[in-house]
Amino acid sequence: MTLHGLFGPDQRLVVPVFQRPYVWTEDRNWRPLWEDVTALVRRRLAGEEVHPHFLGAVVLDQMPTPTGSMPARQVIDGQQRLTTLQVLLAAVRDVARELDVQDRYVRALAKLTANDDDMTDDPHAVYKVWPTNIDRVPFRAVVDGGPRRSVDVAAPAAPGASAIVQAYRFFRDRTIEWARELMYESTVDEGFDALVRVLRDKFELVVIDLKPEDNAQVIFEALNDRGTPLQASDLVKNLVFQKAEEQGLPVEELYRDVWAQLETPDWRKEIRQGRLKRPRLDVFLTQYLTCELAEEVLAPELFLTFRRYLADSEIALVDVMRRMVDRAGAYRRLTAEEQPATPEGRFLHTVGVLDANTVLPVLLWLVTRFDEDDRAGAMLALDSYLMRRTVCRLTTKNYNRLFLELLKELKAKDDPAVVTDFLLRQDADSGFWPRDHDIRYVFRSHPLYKHLTRTRLRLLLAELEATLYSGKTERIVHDGELTIEHLLPQAWEEHWPLPESAGRGSVEAHQRRQILVHTLGNLTLLTRKLNPAVSNGPWERKRSDILLHSALSLNRSLPAQWDEEAILARADHLAEAFCRRWQRPEGGAPALSVADLPAPGLGAQKTTPAGRPATVKVPQARRDVARHIREAFAGLPVGSVLTVAQIVAARTSQYEAGEISAGAVAARLRADNVPGIRAVPDSSPLSARKIT
Repeated sequence: MTLHGLFGPDQRLVVPVFQRPYVWTEDRNWRPLWEDVTALVRRRLAGEEVHPHFLGAVVLDQMPTPTGSMPARQVIDGQQRLTTLQVLLAAVRDVARELDVQDRYVRALAKLTANDDDMTDDPHAVYKVWPTNIDRVPFRAVVDGGPRRSVDVAAPAAPGASAIVQAYRFFRDRTIEWARELMYESTVDEGFDALVRVLRDKFELVVIDLKPEDNAQVIFEALNDRGTPLQASDLVKNLVFQKAEEQGLPVEELYRDVWAQLETPDWRKEIRQGRLKRPRLDVFLTQYLTCELAEEVLAPELFLTFRRYLADSEIALVDVMRRMVDRAGAYRRLTAEEQPATPEGRFLHTVGVLDANTVLPVLLWLVTRFDEDDRAGAMLALDSYLMRRTVCRLTTKNYNRLFLELLKELKAKDDPAVVTDFLLRQDADSGFWPRDHDIRYVFRSHPLYKHLTRTRLRLLLAELEATLYSGKTERIVHDGELTIEHLLPQAWEEHWPLPESAGRGSVEAHQRRQILVHTLGNLTLLTRKLNPAVSNGPWERKRSDILLHSALSLNRSLPAQWDEEAILARADHLAEAFCRRWQRPEGGAPALSVADLPAPGLGAQKTTPAGRPATVKVPQARRDVARHIREAFAGLPVGSVLTVAQIVAARTSQYEAGEISAGAVAARLRADNVPGIRAVPDSSPLSARKIT
C-alpha cells in the first residue's frame, strides 16, 4: 500500500500499551529516510521515472469497534515505522503552511495526518496513529500543529527531549533547508508538488492485516525473533536462478561454476557505508548497477533496479552472471585494504582513506574496460582531483551527480582521456579542480591539522615524504605507525616567546602564530616514542633530537631557527612536493580560486593572484553582527529557528559564510538586542527564533 492508501481513509492504527516507546534515531533511521525522500524528489523534478520505494512491512490486527464508529487496527509490528512517517508528514505539512505554498499541498498532507469524522465522540479519533502512553503527549503536539500544540516542537531539542519531538525537529529543519536550496533551482510550489506526490504515491509498505482467528503474538515472534531477514542480494540470487530455470539452463552447474564465487563468507561480511553497515555483496551490486546503468541506485531500491536491469538486458542470462562475477573480482581488487606500491595502488589506497565510494563505479568501468597502461592517465587525474579537493576542504556534496555524468561521458566515448578533459571543464566551486597556487595558498593559511582527520593527514604527510625522495636518497621502510607532531608546539608560550620585532603583546602577532601552528608547514611525522620526548621543549634541543633519530626527508632539512617565516617557507616546499605528487594539467575552465572562498575558522581571505605566495591573514574587524543575524533569517517564516552554527554559516552583506565567530553571534543573542530575533531560552546548542 502507498501512504495515500494506508493513511488516506479514516481509520485508527493503535499501538498497544505494552509495546516499547518510540526509539528510532537520526543516524540510523531519520536521515536515511530523508535522503531517500529527497533522492526521489530530485528524480521527479528532473523528469526521470520514479519507481516505488519500499519501506518495509507492518502487521495490523482487527480491533472490535461499535457499529458506525471509525475502523481501528492494533499495530502488532511496525509502530516505529508508522510513527516516523506520521511525524515526517506533519513536519512537511507545517513547513508548507509556513512558506505559504499552494493550500492544496497542505490539505493533501493534512488528510494523511488527521482523520475527519464529525460524528465520533472519541477525542483521540483524529489521530491516524495512536502511540503508547509515554509517547502520546509529544505525538499529539507534533501532529496537531498550530495553536493546539501543548509543547514548543519548533524549538531546538533540549537534553532528554522526546524522541518524537526530536524527529519532528529533524524533519522540519531538513525540509526548511531543502526549500531554501530549492529557491535557487525551481519554484517552491513546483518542489512541494513533487515532494507531496512522492510521499503520497511512491513510498509503499507491505501491510499484513490479520484475520480474527490469527494468533498475533505468534506472528509477531516469527517476524522479529526467528530467522534472518533476506538481503537484497538474496532476492537478486533468487531472481537470477528463477530465470535460469524458466530458460531451461543447467542451474546446479551455473551455481557451482559461476555464482558460488559470490557465496563466500567474505561477501556476506558487513562493511560500513556512511553511517550504516551493509553486506559487501549488496554494496558491490549497488556499484555494479551504477556502473552498468550510469544512474543513481538507492539501497532500498537495489532489487527493483536489478530486476529492471535484467529485464532490459540485451545479453544472455549466463553472460550477465559471468559479467557480474568478473566485475566482483575487479571490485574486490579496487577495495582491498592492501594495495601494491604502484601509482594505481597508491591511488586506490587514497580512495579508501578518503572514503570516496562515489568514484567506484567509474573505477569499475576503467579497470574492466582498459588495461593498466591505457587507464593510467585517467587514474592519475582522479587521484589528483580527489586529493586536491580534500586538502582544500571543498565540498563532496556534488560527487554523486558529478561522477555519474563522468561515467555517462566515459561510456559514450569509450576513451579514458575523457576523465581528464571532463574534470578540467568543471567550473563551479562544487566541482572545480584546484590549481597549484590554490595548494600553496591552503598550505600557508589553512589549519589542516584541524580540517583533516588524522588518518587523512598521515596519508598526506606519508605521500609527501615519499615524493621528497631523490635518486640519491635511501628509501626507508617503516613498519611502525608514525604520529603527527607540531614542530612549533600547540602550547608554545613557555619556550617560544614572540620576537621583539613582532611586538610580544601584539594581538595580531599572537593570532598569526596561532593560525600557523596548525598549518602543514608546521607538521611532521615522528615515531611514537620520539614524539612525546621532543614535544614542547625549546627548538635547539627538539631539532637536535629529531635529526639524531629521524631519517625522514620531511625532517632532514629543518633549519636552525624555527619561526613564522620558516613555517611559511616549509609550507611552500611541501606545496611543491604535493604538486609533483598530485599533478594537475594546465588549462581547463575559467579559473576559480580557493582564496575566493571562505576559509573555515580563519576569517575572510583575500584573493591571491596566481603565481604569488599567499600570506596568512588575521580576521578582519568586526562589522554589524546584528545585521548579519537578521539577514541570516531573511526569507524564513516567523517562528523559524537557527542555531548559532547555522547563523555563522550564513553568507550575508556583512560576513562571508564561516567568517564571523560563534562567540560574537552568541554574545549578541544573549544581550537580546537584535530586532525581531530572540534567543531560545535554555537551548543547547544556543539557538535563535525569528519573532517578527
